[in-house]
Amino acid sequence: MSIEELRREIDEVDKRILSLLAKRASIARMLGEAKRRARLGVADLHRELEVLSNVRSEALKLKLNPEAVEAIYRGIIALCSAVQKPIRVAFLGPSGSFSEEAARRFFSIGAFVELKECMTVRDLFASVEKGEADHAVVPVENSLSGSIAETLDLLLEADLKVCGEVKHRIELNLIAKPGLGIADVKAVASHPQALAQCREFLRRELGDVKLIETASTSQAVKLSLEGEGVAAVGSRLAAEIYGGEIIFRSIEDCKNNYTRFLLLGHEDLPLTEGCKTSIVLPVTHKAGGLSRAFEVLVDKGINIMKVEPRPIKGRAWEYFFFIDIEGHREEEACREALRELRNSFNLVKVLGSYKEVA
Repeated sequence: MSIEELRREIDEVDKRILSLLAKRASIARMLGEAKRRARLGVADLHRELEVLSNVRSEALKLKLNPEAVEAIYRGIIALCSAVQKPIRVAFLGPSGSFSEEAARRFFSIGAFVELKECMTVRDLFASVEKGEADHAVVPVENSLSGSIAETLDLLLEADLKVCGEVKHRIELNLIAKPGLGIADVKAVASHPQALAQCREFLRRELGDVKLIETASTSQAVKLSLEGEGVAAVGSRLAAEIYGGEIIFRSIEDCKNNYTRFLLLGHEDLPLTEGCKTSIVLPVTHKAGGLSRAFEVLVDKGINIMKVEPRPIKGRAWEYFFFIDIEGHREEEACREALRELRNSFNLVKVLGSYKEVA
């Protein structure tokens, strides 16, 4: 076949692909309407992950690049979700934060996702409870500084479900106004925690440069673009959003710096393999309380992945224990364990069953 004939073949294939895309979008619209009639959330992160997993497997069978096919399907998912209803996702601002980076990892960001900026962790919870957002992305734990107490307390108070998690690497970058060289930097601005995490780099590369503390890394990036001779420590996303130039990438002293973010909503994942479940138990100072919980879980062959205590307000030496276990709450072993725990404790709160987003 000639080049022109081959090109006409490609044009015909493209027409068929577009026709199938239109059909898929039409089915997605009907699916969205059916979900609303059933009073179900339109957004379904688990289903999206399942689709992406399926297409990667099929791509391998067809000897296609699975990463390229997944990227195409993320766009297809965005196209079809747009005809249903935009997904409103709240994140901890300002814009350009690591929380926003995490939110973008949870969803195929496109026209169908509306990002909502909140300035406090409590506002994140409230935005979903009040119906102002469908989901919120909340930080719950950092690999260097430990658990975030406010998030744990609000998880206990709120009537929301954990429906996903992501462990997001905190990569800190030296950012400045385009054209500013390292030799021209007279001051470095950032959140105190970010400055502390880059102390060795700043000392080695910039000596006794002036340090300016700001309320957030995003605010620091904006400041660096307005001032003269000022650089900032912040995220890649902040540099992209505000027009900064990255002078040095990944300048944090400890590269093993991750924040675990939870995705909150009104529903957790339906029964599926590869989940973990988070529960909360109250344990008094009496002997044997926590060991009873461990005994029940171990007896059912359930792997205990994490245990985190939080004081019960107003009751000295009594604690809530946040426990992550392997398995879905509807799996037989987990279901039986939860039933036994409810017989032994006056409160067992299931925060949700969910999967980690890669």
